[in-house]
Amino acid sequence: MKVRIGVSLGIGATTDVGALGQVVDNLDELDFDSLWLPEVLSAPALDPLVALAFVAAHNPRLKLGTTMVLPGRNPVRLAKELATLDMLSGGRLLVTFVPGLARSPEVDAVGVPTAEKGLVMDEVLPLLRRLWSGEQVSHHGDVATFDDVVVSPKPTQQPLEFWTGGMVRSALRRCGRFA
Repeated sequence: MKVRIGVSLGIGATTDVGALGQVVDNLDELDFDSLWLPEVLSAPALDPLVALAFVAAHNPRLKLGTTMVLPGRNPVRLAKELATLDMLSGGRLLVTFVPGLARSPEVDAVGVPTAEKGLVMDEVLPLLRRLWSGEQVSHHGDVATFDDVVVSPKPTQQPLEFWTGGMVRSALRRCGRFA
C-alpha cells in the first residue's frame, strides 16, 4: 500500500511568488505527493489554475491539486483550462469540485444562488467528461447551450478524474453518480 500526503496552502497563505517557489521546493525535498490550492474568489489568494501552472513549470514531480468552485463557470472554457493544465503538467492534475462557500461576499462573487448550485453541478460534471473525451459535443441545458464543440488538447489522464464531496443527501448522491 502506498500512502500519499498532500499539503494545502489554504486561503491567503501566500501571494508571493518567491515564497510559493520555496514551498514547492520544500515539499519536493520532503517527498510530499501534492500541493493543493483552493479557489476562493473573495479572499486574498492566488488563482489556483494560474498558480498551479507556475508550480508545474517550477517542479516536474509534485501533483497539482485544486478545490475549484464549479457553479458560475463556463463549462467549455473550464474543460479546456483543466485539460491544458493536465497536458502541460504531464498528467499531474488533481481536481475537486465544490459548490462554493455559502457566505458573503463569496456567494455574490460566484454569481449563482445557493439553491441552484447543486443543479449546476449535476449538469456540468458529466458534461466535463464528455468534453474531455476529444469527441464533438453538443449540449442544450440550463447552464450551457452549444453545438459541435471539440475541446483540444485532451487531458493527458484518460479519463481525467475529479472528486466532489458534501454532507447533505443530494451532495452524497452526486458523489456516487459522478465522482
